[in-house]
Amino acid sequence: MTSSPRLSRQFVLPCCLVVTMLVSMILASSALAAPTIELTRGSAEPVESIATQLGAIINNGGGSYLTLHLKPTGGADCGANPRADSGEGVTGTQFISTETNPVNMTRNWTFEAAGSYKVCAWVTKDLSAEEVQAFTEATFVVRAPHLALSIAVPATVFPSQTFQIVTTATAETDRQVWEFVMPNTGGGCPANADAAARSAGEFEILGYWDVIGGPITETKNQSLTTPGSYLLCAYFQYPNRESAPELSASAQTSVVSPPPPCTVPTLHRGAKLLSVERAIRAASCSVGKIRYTASSSVGRGGVVSLSPASGTRLGSGAGVNIVISAGRPCVVPFLKPGATVGHAKHLLARANCGAAIAHTHSHHVRRGRVVRLGSRAHSHLFPLSRVRIVVSLGR
Repeated sequence: MTSSPRLSRQFVLPCCLVVTMLVSMILASSALAAPTIELTRGSAEPVESIATQLGAIINNGGGSYLTLHLKPTGGADCGANPRADSGEGVTGTQFISTETNPVNMTRNWTFEAAGSYKVCAWVTKDLSAEEVQAFTEATFVVRAPHLALSIAVPATVFPSQTFQIVTTATAETDRQVWEFVMPNTGGGCPANADAAARSAGEFEILGYWDVIGGPITETKNQSLTTPGSYLLCAYFQYPNRESAPELSASAQTSVVSPPPPCTVPTLHRGAKLLSVERAIRAASCSVGKIRYTASSSVGRGGVVSLSPASGTRLGSGAGVNIVISAGRPCVVPFLKPGATVGHAKHLLARANCGAAIAHTHSHHVRRGRVVRLGSRAHSHLFPLSRVRIVVSLGR
């Protein structure tokens, strides 16, 4: 029984030593783990000329150095180390902190052109960047910014007439729009803004402006003196005027001689409507309102007058109103009270009037005889207007 305590102490000490050794081995294994690199970027869809973040997450790389290079795909592969690589430096050779693990290192980067790119990443032991501890690469696509561009102009204008050119542009990032007007020779717009601007004697610059966001509308007043067809060309130019345009737009307008003014033609009273209408249109006028009137001098269907009068000068296409004869007027006859209804109808028919019968009580005119006519004697009414014959019902 007295030997048990000694056996226990001898057993415990080796166990503690084993635990200590295991912990040391685990720590040593962790410290000796090879560095790893995971490439990162701030946008899943980087956009040309808009800054995005490029970087890497490094595990177990504390005390070493990170280098990121960038190159268009389709060329040389990533080099064996940064010194052997031809890509453009994104980060330089940067020290990897020992204070945290993993370490996230990033840098803002702006792509000057859309396209496919390869990122090469190395973790190297020292600044010489020759002894590589870890390497990775990734390929991604940089897209062009979203753009929209349109021009609106009248289809035709007159020489020296001021008209509006309305240009509407939208740009996801800062861009410059150039716009020109030129004779339309059938060859379309020049290749870019620089090609248009170089032809100074033939092309006229309408203006250029910076666009970001939008839609943004620019309105310019313009006039052209020489008749003919003209082409308007607008360009989104990046990074300069010599580049192929990212987007272009065009529109056409024609300068046409103005039509002659309307001069109301001479009227031959009694002429037929069809011939008068032809004369009005031939005089650069248009046929306006047509109305009918009674006429003692112009037969039914003949043209009585024009309004405005013949010889009046108006704007091209102005309307000319036409008055047509409906025939001779109804001139209400004089009728003495007591006349027969038949006699009243006879007088009305001779006067180009119609008749309508009405009745009334009368103390002076016997039953069945005419008391009066419903319209004043000698009144001029529309042809065949119905005049009331008021007949006595007696007392």
